[in-house]
Formats: sequence, structure tokens, C-alpha cells
Amino acid sequence: MSSSEINELDDATIIQRPKNNDSDKTVININLPTNDATVVQQRHNTPTEQRELKTAVMQSKILSVGSILQRRFVLQEVLGSGGMGTVYRATDLRRQEAQDQQPDVAIKVLNNEYRDDPELFIALQRETKKTQLLAHPNIVTVYDFDRDGSNVFMVMELLEGKSLSQFIREDCVGGMAFKKANRIIRGLALALAYAHNNNIIHSDFKPGNVFITKDEHVKVLDFGIACVAVRNELEHDDTVFNARDLGALTPAYASLEMIQGKDPDPSDDVYALACVCYEILSGKHPYGKLSAEKALELNLEVPVIKSLSRRQQNALNRALALTREQRTATVSMFLDNIEPQVLWPKLLIAIVIIGSLGFVASYYYVFNELDIVDNSIIEVSEEQKLAIKDFLELASIHFDVGYLTSPSGSNALWAYRQVLAIDPYNKDAQKGLKKIAAFIQQQAFELYESGNYQASLMKVEEGLEAVPKDKALLGLKNKILKTTVLN
Repeated sequence: MSSSEINELDDATIIQRPKNNDSDKTVININLPTNDATVVQQRHNTPTEQRELKTAVMQSKILSVGSILQRRFVLQEVLGSGGMGTVYRATDLRRQEAQDQQPDVAIKVLNNEYRDDPELFIALQRETKKTQLLAHPNIVTVYDFDRDGSNVFMVMELLEGKSLSQFIREDCVGGMAFKKANRIIRGLALALAYAHNNNIIHSDFKPGNVFITKDEHVKVLDFGIACVAVRNELEHDDTVFNARDLGALTPAYASLEMIQGKDPDPSDDVYALACVCYEILSGKHPYGKLSAEKALELNLEVPVIKSLSRRQQNALNRALALTREQRTATVSMFLDNIEPQVLWPKLLIAIVIIGSLGFVASYYYVFNELDIVDNSIIEVSEEQKLAIKDFLELASIHFDVGYLTSPSGSNALWAYRQVLAIDPYNKDAQKGLKKIAAFIQQQAFELYESGNYQASLMKVEEGLEAVPKDKALLGLKNKILKTTVLN
């Protein structure tokens, strides 16, 4: 194995088996490793299972370049390997027969420790089916999960680029400026937020499970061992399987609650995301790759990143809180807290037009009458269109139930902003923001008429979050301020 291959094992999966034979007991490994390895604590197989596995192994074949899986996938080259398995570039003969322009896929063949555990096989198979429903531009597409003899494998879209682990080592030495890193951070956050909206928690989010394509597009991997969050309406469904029961976690990125075996929660992924973001922005892990349990024991504090504003540092600190009660609750809240306010590109165009026309009336003309946006500037992929559709539907639901700007990370304003993060010129999202502003303006006006000026002013400020330049809101704000001064 070359030195480069050894480096790639920083995020490798390690299998640890308990010494006793009591499969019903929770195994707690006190000496958790401090690297990026995923720890999977497994039970021993029963004699019957061992016989079945032995038969399957005898029927299986040793894989190498040129081998064919399920008479369909021809292995072309090894792309990488780690504790969980080996990834191959493979040609899909069905795609080739159909003259598909992209007949190649990625095949991850699982290592013996995974394929030899029936319980883990069931977990991966069921969770892979769920992740096939996650159609998002920042989540890798999983096509299938199958076995050929004892060879268990996943079929995924083929990506060209490098892992985030490699990206951090090579491109983030000393840290990356937030302005440059923001595209990556936003992609990571949007992927996790989308999964959470679909009731799936990743539970093993780390640099090794993220891929940066050649065009610097972010793809989150390995939702196949993700956790399905507990929902009351699913409690009666006996088919629900929680992969987290298998004990898979990466100590350096696992929340304290994960290490303690508590129920999964979106804030577990918030903690992991914050660790990864900190590494991108500083080049180092916030707790020196120590587990959350050890960091709490040592009472460690997160070092300040000098290039960040106080607001951004506070956002990181809250997301890196070692206890769930103090930690940022959702990925969306974290993203809202750490991202700066973005000025739309059309603002610059508007300023140029106003300056050239040279009269005040042009302001109204530019912003209300002139369509200065060329929709052909933004090219939205089919996957992005699906994500936009989901966010717009979510925004509509939030609006109907009255969740306009709160609770944080789960409201109509947030959902429309997610759409605009993908397509800054999306007219439905722009109309949605105006709709929020108009509704809140009406509420603020009613409060003003009743003499409750303080509450009315708070409502106005809430509406201005959606449309900062809304004339009706700004006019009402001036009226309130004048009234309070006179009184």
C-alpha cells in the first residue's frame, strides 16, 4: 500500500467486535480512537449464520479488475479503498447496450466485516432504499444495493474529483477564507437539511463522506448507514430499522449524545457539520480530533478563527457545543447564523441604471417595472429543479400554518431563501417573500391602529427580514417612530 493510500484511511471504517458473546448488551468502547475512523461494534454471528456465511463465501469469487458482478457490472479500475470497502469504476453493460453516453458507475464492494454480518446487511439494504428517495444536487445518487455470492456492493453515480479529506489536506492548509469556503459550506448544509426534512439523519458525517467534484460541486456520501429519525407516526411500523442500533460512529465527529447511545437528533449532524466547517476554515479540527466525550472531560474550548467575524465565530461555537441543550438545533439555523447577508447581483445593475437615467423616478422604474434579470444566466439542473420544488412546497405549508419567520430553520422565509440560494432569480420565491412582507405589514398596521406601537415596530422589523426595501413597511416604520417621539 502506498503512502497516499494510507492517508486516505484517515476516514476508514474500523470494525470492533465485543469480547463477550452477549449480543443484547450495549458495548461501550472506553478507549475510542481519536482519528476519523468509523467504529462499528458488532455482535458474534450464531452457528447457523456462520454456516450460511461459510457457504456463501465458498460460492463467491475473488474480485479484481475485469470481474463482473451480477452479469452486469464490469469492474474497470480501483478508485480507492478504506475500512468500509473498495470503490471501483465499473461499466454498466445495460447502459452500454442502450448506448448511454455515461455507461460507467461507481461500485463500492463492502469488506468482509460488513458482508459477514446479516444484521448489518439488512440495515444497509433498507437504508439504501430510503436514500434512493433523496434527490438533491448535493447528495450522491445511489442506484442500487445488491449482492453477488458473498460480495455485497452498492451502485452509485460516478464522481470525478477528490474527497473533502484530501481537499482539506491540500487546499485548506492554514484555513480557507469564508468567502471562498461558503459555497462548500452551503452545499454541505443544504444536503443535510434536505435529508432531515425527509426524516433521515446521516449520523456519520465527516470529511471522508463528502466529495468535491472537479467543478467544485459538493456531494455528500454514505447516507446508506444513516439513521432514520424517530417519528411518532412511524412507531407502529415494525419494518422501520434504525442503522444506528449497530453502533456506527466516527468519534472525532460524533456528538456526545451519539457516543452515549441516545436517540438520534438533527443536532448530531449539526455538531459534525460544525466540526467539518471549522476544519475547512482553519485547517484544524476544533477539538484536535478528540471525541466530544474527551473534550468535555478536559473542558476544552474552541480556538477562535481570527478571519471570522464575531457573529460567525459565535455561530460556530453554538454549533460545536458539546451538549445537545446548548447546541444549535438545526442545520438551517446554523447556516442562517454563519452566512453573511448576500447582496443580489441585480443591485449593481440597478445602481448603474439609476445613475445613467439621473432622476428619482427611475428608482421605481428599475425595481418595479423593468425586468432586468436574464433568466438564461442561471442554468438549473433537473436535480436542482426538484430541490426547488420541494422547498417551495415546504414554504407554502409553513405559510399556511403561520410559520412565516419562525421557528428558526423551519419557516416560510427560510424555505424561500433556500430556493434563492440555488436560483437567485426564482420568481416564485421572490413573490413568496413579498407575500410574507405584505401579510406581516397588515399585522403591524393593525397593531399600530390599536396603539400598540412597540409590538407594531417589532412586526415591521420582522417583515423587513423578508423584503428589506418594502415601501409599505418602511413607511409604517417611519410613522411609528414619529408617533412615539411625539408621545
